[in-house]
Amino acid sequence: MASNWVDIQKNTFTRWCNEHLKDRGLQINDLQKDFNNGLVLINLLEIISGKSLGRYNKHPRVPYQKLENNGIALNFLKEEGIKLVNISGEDITEGRLKLILGLIWTLILRYHINKKGGEDTSAKSDLLKWIRSKIPDYNIQNFQRDWNDGRAICALVDALRPGLCPTHFSLDPKSNLDNATKGIDLAYDKLGVARLLLPSEMVHPKVDELAMMTYLSQFRDLPEKVEELDDASKCRAYGPGLVEGIVDQPAHFFIEMPSSCADKLKIKVEGPKSNAPVHLKKNDDGTWTCTYEPKEPGQYKVHVTLNDVHIPGSIFHVTVLEDLSLGGEGKIRVYYSTTSASDEKTRPLQEMLEAKGIHLRPEFEPWIPVDLMDPRDRDAVFQKAGTKILPIVYIDDKYIGDAKKLNDLNATGELDKLLQLNQGRFKELALKAQTHPGGAGPGGAGPGLKSGPKSPRLLNTDIGKGATISASAPPASTKPPGKTLDPNIGKHAAVK
Repeated sequence: MASNWVDIQKNTFTRWCNEHLKDRGLQINDLQKDFNNGLVLINLLEIISGKSLGRYNKHPRVPYQKLENNGIALNFLKEEGIKLVNISGEDITEGRLKLILGLIWTLILRYHINKKGGEDTSAKSDLLKWIRSKIPDYNIQNFQRDWNDGRAICALVDALRPGLCPTHFSLDPKSNLDNATKGIDLAYDKLGVARLLLPSEMVHPKVDELAMMTYLSQFRDLPEKVEELDDASKCRAYGPGLVEGIVDQPAHFFIEMPSSCADKLKIKVEGPKSNAPVHLKKNDDGTWTCTYEPKEPGQYKVHVTLNDVHIPGSIFHVTVLEDLSLGGEGKIRVYYSTTSASDEKTRPLQEMLEAKGIHLRPEFEPWIPVDLMDPRDRDAVFQKAGTKILPIVYIDDKYIGDAKKLNDLNATGELDKLLQLNQGRFKELALKAQTHPGGAGPGGAGPGLKSGPKSPRLLNTDIGKGATISASAPPASTKPPGKTLDPNIGKHAAVK
């Protein structure tokens, strides 16, 4: 249960995001963490704007890819004419909650509350004016205490569908939770208004006004003739199995639906050549887990229907890969640990790669420290390699080996073939490396730089420059000092 207005705002904004993300089988649980890699934000922006954001990192595993994704999202908003205050891609990647809430409020204003026009500065007064025109007897003056007894929401429901709650004025104000529950449930069941706010949050003495505006603006958007929601429309499906899968590995997703409709649920997974068998399991929380195991790569279609009616987002389009992707396609990557950056394995490997001019090639990504990666991404590196022996080398997102394996491959000439050193331009770079030493390892001086004091070069500094990480400590902030936040979370990033 929410204990303060900050929690109420975070909960409502999370539900608002999920209400849109369900169209792509996505769901978030934590605003602070789930926007980290930029994928959720990019998908959300594409859904609410109806526009494509173009190319981005589909499998961001390393920090600069996540920063780049969030940068793409923010640049898109700037191109849309939306002014953002005090937020960067780094803020999102680092999970700075106040700034993320401000960003979501900006999106709600532009793409939800004011989607039919109107000025952002007058959004509150315009919505209040509309509400007062529907329920004038309640003389609503704000989006907080005037809703606490639960009667106003019942009155609004009855105003838009006369007869749904004709006794709203005679409801006992002391039974505020019951009143709010009645109004919110009627709005959902009869009008299709999403439960972006819980009854317990509406009656909270410090209910957040931005959360209330987000919820109540849905009523203003209802068509003149509102049809009651069918059971299929009340369902939601989400999970990784509705986005991407891997051959011969179980793909899972979850389904929420009315408890009385389980026997009406049908799921079909169409593969490129054949359908994949589906297994359903009921969970203790009333949701269902759906599992299928794709047997071939390619594009799949997942149909989820109730009473032969597709639920929101269905048909889902799923890409099935041959193998787990680390987002390193077309790249040369070496993963290592900062605690062993100069050991007997790491240094000789660095010198060998430098001699081949790898550090001068555009597809080379400076060594990536696994101990500074997100645990899930680090586990993916180890899972794909089938080992935790560092350093780990990947070429074109394919595991090549550890230091010992690369030495063996080098001795037989196989490593040169994998690195395509027989190609003219790579031969030239290998020769050039003789006069540009350093830069192919965690202690290199960097391509084109004179030898000097050894300093770590861990992450690609050409993309997402704020992502460079020092082996000893993170870099000092480049943000101007004295940055302050509005104490009303979510208001500081509003469109101006």
